[in-house]
Amino acid sequence: MSSGIWAALSGANVQLEALDVAANNVANATTPAFRGDHAVFREYLGRATSAAQKNNAPKIGRMPPTSMRYSTVDGVAANALPGGFVSTGRSLDVAIHGDGLLTISTPRGVRYTRLGSIQVEQDGRLVTKDGDTFLNRENNKPIRVPAGVTDVRISADGTVTAANETIGQLNVVNFKNALGLAREGSLVYRATPASGPPLLSTSTLQSEQLEQSNVPVVEETVDIDGAPRGFEACERAIDAFRDADRRAAMSIMGKD
Repeated sequence: MSSGIWAALSGANVQLEALDVAANNVANATTPAFRGDHAVFREYLGRATSAAQKNNAPKIGRMPPTSMRYSTVDGVAANALPGGFVSTGRSLDVAIHGDGLLTISTPRGVRYTRLGSIQVEQDGRLVTKDGDTFLNRENNKPIRVPAGVTDVRISADGTVTAANETIGQLNVVNFKNALGLAREGSLVYRATPASGPPLLSTSTLQSEQLEQSNVPVVEETVDIDGAPRGFEACERAIDAFRDADRRAAMSIMGKD
């Protein structure tokens, strides 16, 4: 079998994976603080260097090629460009200037998010829209608003005040390699060995604003339109290689 068919097949798979990434980006184009992904492609060179492989090759027709190039998605990386800010007029909304992430506690452990749409739970905890708890920089514990207090504000350094009394400070961190973070859902990230441990960040917060998605909708739409055409081109190449292999086999067998 021609090695070309494997290259074409790998190309078709790449187009499908790239389509999934672009479709997810477009689906989150209006999600506050969402950072789009892009597929990272890599070409691999597979070599058949073993003498045994060559000795065991069929004695009819051409010897199998000693190398084969094929493409694959090497991973998915987040777009690090910030989204624009939009004013909300809500004192518990904050947008992050820079690459910082807010530290939250989830049922799965400590996680990180860019979304600063903060809610006050019935027990006074500051939480995300999904109920995950924002942690205090000083002691890594929940920040709680005293019962009955409604005047809650957040300063540029993350200090939280309730009725003009400081009750904590949002823990804003960054990572040596932010691209190494693992995404959980659309807006939550998990530290990995590739990202390294969290470091205290000097990023500042902008109150009464939220960060918008950084997805370039036009570009992603172009990618969505182009992926099926790329897949069809690879599919035609697969058919062509398969027909060529069939004709070669029939010729060897004296049936052509």
